[in-house]
Amino acid sequence: MEKRPLSLTIIGWLLIVLTLFGLYSILTMGSNPMAVKMLAQMHVTLLFQQVWGTINCVITLICAYGILKGLPWSRVLYLVWGVIGMGVAFYTSPIKSLIVFSIIILVVICAFLWTNNANDWFSARGLMLKRERN
Repeated sequence: MEKRPLSLTIIGWLLIVLTLFGLYSILTMGSNPMAVKMLAQMHVTLLFQQVWGTINCVITLICAYGILKGLPWSRVLYLVWGVIGMGVAFYTSPIKSLIVFSIIILVVICAFLWTNNANDWFSARGLMLKRERN
């Protein structure tokens, strides 16, 4: 498929925009009184949250790039990293109900990443990491 499906374009750019907001949050987390109060309720330090958030942002940007370029490994990485992220969030978050919202977003995005149009764009089926054809 030569033309990227609109849904994948939206997902790719949405991931980029949300990641940029996430990076801003990471950089200002220590000076935000509400964030500091929430961190006091968590099982981890501010430094851990900042490092984890930065790693998450970098991997999400890599996934967004891959989705926009039609690289099949990017959607598998997004799914695997999303599941890992949910595990970490479940352990660290004092507000478990927020995780449910994140799970719903992960499921909806993954549903779009594995539609027939998306399979054609990525030239791959299922959890393939390489294209079926070159």
